[in-house]
Amino acid sequence: MGNFDDIRPYAPEEIPSAIEELMGDEYFKKALSYIVPDVESFLQRFPAIKNTDEYQKEVLFPVIKWLIGIVSESFDGAGFSNIDTKKGYTYISNHRDILTDALFLAYLLTTKGIKSPEMALGDNLLVYPWMRTLVRLCKGIIVYRNLPMMRTLEEARRLSGYINHTIRDNNNSVWIAQREGRTKDSDDRTQESVLKMLSFEGGGEMRSNILSLNIAPVSISYEYDACDYLKAREFQIKRDDSEFKKSPKDDLNSMSVGLMSRKGKINFVISEPINAKVEALPENLNKAEFYTAVANIIDEAIHGGYVLYPINYAAYDLLKGVEQFTENYTPEEKQRFSDYVDSQVAKITDLPFPDKPFLREKILEMYSNPLKNKLKLD
Repeated sequence: MGNFDDIRPYAPEEIPSAIEELMGDEYFKKALSYIVPDVESFLQRFPAIKNTDEYQKEVLFPVIKWLIGIVSESFDGAGFSNIDTKKGYTYISNHRDILTDALFLAYLLTTKGIKSPEMALGDNLLVYPWMRTLVRLCKGIIVYRNLPMMRTLEEARRLSGYINHTIRDNNNSVWIAQREGRTKDSDDRTQESVLKMLSFEGGGEMRSNILSLNIAPVSISYEYDACDYLKAREFQIKRDDSEFKKSPKDDLNSMSVGLMSRKGKINFVISEPINAKVEALPENLNKAEFYTAVANIIDEAIHGGYVLYPINYAAYDLLKGVEQFTENYTPEEKQRFSDYVDSQVAKITDLPFPDKPFLREKILEMYSNPLKNKLKLD
């Protein structure tokens, strides 16, 4: 395990020093004050924590439960019977929000009697030292980003080794997004590079390595994407400046907005693990064909598991200028959503020349693409 010491969640014997470090960090306390009324009283829970599962149960999940009550109208899921509690799984999901995708799934699984997974998170998001400590306390796995090419390969193998060890040897589960970074337009596609990374250190050939991961696709459906206007803004910036690179400040803003803003109805759907479909793939596929086929299996499961809301249908009709799905929303719902999109566009005030028609189109695409992808399955 020594090779994984800086990327894995904390072991029980490491918890006391991690807790002490957090409790003494004034920046952590300041961040905590935005969501916890009495920080010092809240911190009194920390010293009794003995492992990461206890930390989630006693500290993290009460905050998540409170947060869900603030940002959502309903919170539900399906497909839990697809999970055998005695096995470890790789939960691969679409990626909408930097923090809540993994945290909400972990909380939801525990409410159904299923152990929460360890969660992969890019180190580019861990701007301050306390964030790295907190992530590892929350069963986070740190993924190193933006490295030179050789280091990238080394880290991919190391990450693969840790994930395979966690699932195969410990029967623990791992959550990882289907791609690096969020899908800005909600046209969710699994990156084959993610699958190749996961199977690097499986100990066998590519098919057996993928099978040993017990991949269970997860579909995340937020009624509202709190960061929709930030994503639209980024689309315009990249359109106008091909050299644009996001700053840590941009990521912090997205995390803050995504964590604390309205999401409406929230649904998580866990599909059947894909092993039976992987086993049914032709034996004569080459490496490229095999990973493409596995990615397609995952994508079809995620697209099929979407929960669609009236605004997804309204977004499609508004984008296309048609009335194809009028039976799925009322005129009032369509107008409210159209007004909502305008209000989100109006939040983009820091661009020299906001292209409002372009920004509106991008937001409508975000809400209509889940519908488009689900329709393709039919």
